[in-house]
Formats: sequence, C-alpha cells, structure tokens
Amino acid sequence: PSHSYTGQGGQESEDYESEEQLQHRILTAALDFVPEHGWSAEAIAEGAKTLGLSVAAAGMFHSDGSDLVLHFVSQCNTKLSELLKQEQKQVQLGEAEKKPTDQFLRDAVEARLRMLIPYIEKWPQALSILLLPHNIPSSLNLLSSMIDDILHYAGDQATDFNWYTRRAVLTGIYNTTELVMMQDSSPDFEDTWSFLENRVADAMNMSNTAEQV
Repeated sequence: PSHSYTGQGGQESEDYESEEQLQHRILTAALDFVPEHGWSAEAIAEGAKTLGLSVAAAGMFHSDGSDLVLHFVSQCNTKLSELLKQEQKQVQLGEAEKKPTDQFLRDAVEARLRMLIPYIEKWPQALSILLLPHNIPSSLNLLSSMIDDILHYAGDQATDFNWYTRRAVLTGIYNTTELVMMQDSSPDFEDTWSFLENRVADAMNMSNTAEQV
C-alpha cells in the first residue's frame, strides 16, 4: 500500500496515515517477534519488514525497546477495559449476574495477567525496561489507569481517602501476583491464581474489619 503523505497538487491523499498510526502498526506487528528477539529494536525491525517497510523504520523508536513494551501494556489495558465494559453491559441487560466484589477483582486481575502469557519468558526484560528512569512516568500512568478502570467497573465510585487506600492495595496485589507469575511453573499458572485469590481475600477481610472499627 502507498504511504505517500501528499497527493498531486500537494493535497493530502486519501490513504494518508499519520506517523502515530504507522508506529502503532509497526509495534503491533513487532509483538509477534518478541518471543524470539525480546523487547528490542530487532523485534521492531522484523515487524516493519512484515508490513513491507524497510528495517530502517525501527529508527523511529527508542533503541532500548521501551516503545514496544509501553505499546503492549497500553494495548492490554485497552483490551481489559473493553472486556470489563462488555461484562458491565451484560449485567445491565440482565444477561449475566453481578459478581461479588472479591470475585470481580480476582477475575479482572487474572484476565489482565493472562495477557502476558505469550511473552512470559521475556517479561522480566519488559519489567526492567519499564523501570528505566525515562519510562517510569509512563509506566506508572499506565498502571494507575488500569487499576482505576478495575475499581471503576467494580462499582467503586468513591473519591474519599479509602479510595486511595483501595487503589494502593489493588496495585500491590497486581504487582506481587505478576512477580509470582514469572516464577510459576505450575500447569496454567494455577499457583499464581490461588496466590491471587488469597491476596484478594486478605484485602477484603482487612477492608471489612476496618469498616467495623
């Protein structure tokens, strides 16, 4: 396909594609090569090649692979948000039962972590990239927006001090379960999901106790 930015007479052509859209396509294509090449410029170059572009297109991105990791995390967050929105719609239409809060939180965190499975071997590298100083603002932003989404769809509309506590607790649950998952060799990550179930149960018990005080 043509990627010319201007048609005859200097007019934008019908198939105009912004640089941002092109980068999005390259990074999405590059994800297929992460299991082999890791979160790297090599994976991005391979992704560009599958789109019929020059490997030089990888030069549009940071050489440390951070654009690729952040793109993936952002994509996963969008998928989770769409999933939770769809579930909420089914409950509103009476097509599904509303889940108890603990089950909802557990299922949401599990659904989000399952998105890492195809890349689990390379996920430690991704985490180290996310923790590079220049990536920390974007990483934290993506993490907090994902946690906010889960709490929003869980029906937590409060903006009081307890909301910040719940947000911090859920962030801790997500991060620790993610670390357990990277070490887990049980079938279908069974040990990870039981760890998650226990952490959510602990948090719910703490929250119930606090409300009784």
